[in-house]
Amino acid sequence: MALQQSSASVPKLQAQADGTLVFRLDSGYGCLKATGEDTLDLLNRLSTNKVDHLQPGHWAPTVLTSDRGRIVDLLSVIHAGECVYLLTSPGQQQPVIEWLDKYTIMEDLEVEDVSGSTAVIALAGEGCDAALNLEPDGTDRLPGLQYPAPTVNIGGREAIAISHPLGDLPCCLLVAVSDYAAEIGASLESSGASQMDAEAWEALRVANGAPAFGSEMGEPYNPLEAGLIGAIDFTKGCYIGQEVIARLDSYDRVQRYLSVLRFSDGCDVTVGTALFLEGRQAGTVTSVYRTQSGDLRGLGFVRTASANAGQTLELQSPASGTATVEETPKLFGPGQDFS
Repeated sequence: MALQQSSASVPKLQAQADGTLVFRLDSGYGCLKATGEDTLDLLNRLSTNKVDHLQPGHWAPTVLTSDRGRIVDLLSVIHAGECVYLLTSPGQQQPVIEWLDKYTIMEDLEVEDVSGSTAVIALAGEGCDAALNLEPDGTDRLPGLQYPAPTVNIGGREAIAISHPLGDLPCCLLVAVSDYAAEIGASLESSGASQMDAEAWEALRVANGAPAFGSEMGEPYNPLEAGLIGAIDFTKGCYIGQEVIARLDSYDRVQRYLSVLRFSDGCDVTVGTALFLEGRQAGTVTSVYRTQSGDLRGLGFVRTASANAGQTLELQSPASGTATVEETPKLFGPGQDFS
């Protein structure tokens, strides 16, 4: 599991000004192990980002898309030296394997689902990057945005660490042997981090505008709608779905955007509730959570003309109340410009 580089010891985690660091022991990500000399070249030809130049000890986000430009899955591609790890959305390991197999003809590539023997632990909060010694290495201006993926030592156990945002909230994913997960979790907890259950982690995701497969990612959506433009390299050349995505971007034809929503006091809203503006449907709610104070917040896709901060939309009956657009998040930042 360790990368071909020296591991760094992680200092004691400190509580941040806005609260303690939090972690999810079982983040749900799938993990595939890809080997073969054509691994990165094939991924580069199939997905949105430039990954064929990815160096050992680095990772990059990229999106597999269909020929219609729809999301097959968002991948975290980690070059671990002797192999490449692909982190998939929860439950998407087999669909991704089948998608890669569909386009593997003569290439030297083998993909194995190692989710059962691999733990992907998520650590979130302001300062989590610094707590794990994840520092920029100057590669963020290269085509095909890539980031450091060092091996860190937590409680005597090694893990690959990547800085992977949870929407607006800094978040690190720790990829380790599953047998070490409990020890790593105990070390994080003893160092000041608090463990969250699945429900609380889901609320954290939605609150920070991070899309999830099945809710905001999948066949119904394209990467531009879902705020994944930062995982697209518009200069790298062809990939499956490239023409559709390039046309949508070049001609400003994206019809809707993922938006963070704030619902009015006392409103009644569920996933699937339609959003209206002046009698016409303007969007759909995709995720909802209730804050500790009882307020409702959520995510939804809102038509481009209405996806402006401060825009108020009405909830379709039998739901009641309104939804106000707070922002249209971009998970990996704005689009890449290498001109």
